[in-house]
Amino acid sequence: MTQQLPPHASPEQPATAYAPAAPQGTNLMAILSIVFAFVFSPLGIVFGIIGRKQTAQRNEGGRGLATAGMWLSIAFTVIGLLVAVIVGIGAASVANQVPQQPGTTQQAPGEQAPSTASAPVVAPEQLAPEVAAQTAAEDVTCPEPLPGQIGATTTCSGTVDGGPAQFGVTVNSVNGTQVGFQIVRMS
Repeated sequence: MTQQLPPHASPEQPATAYAPAAPQGTNLMAILSIVFAFVFSPLGIVFGIIGRKQTAQRNEGGRGLATAGMWLSIAFTVIGLLVAVIVGIGAASVANQVPQQPGTTQQAPGEQAPSTASAPVVAPEQLAPEVAAQTAAEDVTCPEPLPGQIGATTTCSGTVDGGPAQFGVTVNSVNGTQVGFQIVRMS
């Protein structure tokens, strides 16, 4: 009886039982690594690493795809981080150059904002005797209260040596409810 050879075997070369297995298909993680390189690159890096390991262990195709997805993901992640840093620096630079809106005050770091609700006020009937005492003026009147904010001013009037005089009053210190001010004769 004659021995029949399988169709893929030749009489010169005997058939071997241990032929290398053909790749089973493309690894899913390799495919996901290339997709996520463009969608969410940090996850593409993870899928690329896993895909490279699985293709080697399982004899699956897609090792090159996983490698390409991993490197694209790394590149896009680095570019994204650089763009974020540049945009952040630019935004901070623009924010420092924007002029303040009226009615707002810029403060030094660590300085507390003045509270307008609790700021002390010197009433005209309290201010007039103080101006008279410091300037030797008589019949001093102050038309408005003096707000307890540094730099606030008002003008009081009175008489000195029988003639009219005006006095500029400027707040130069505030300590709790105590308001310090400077009085300057204007005329």
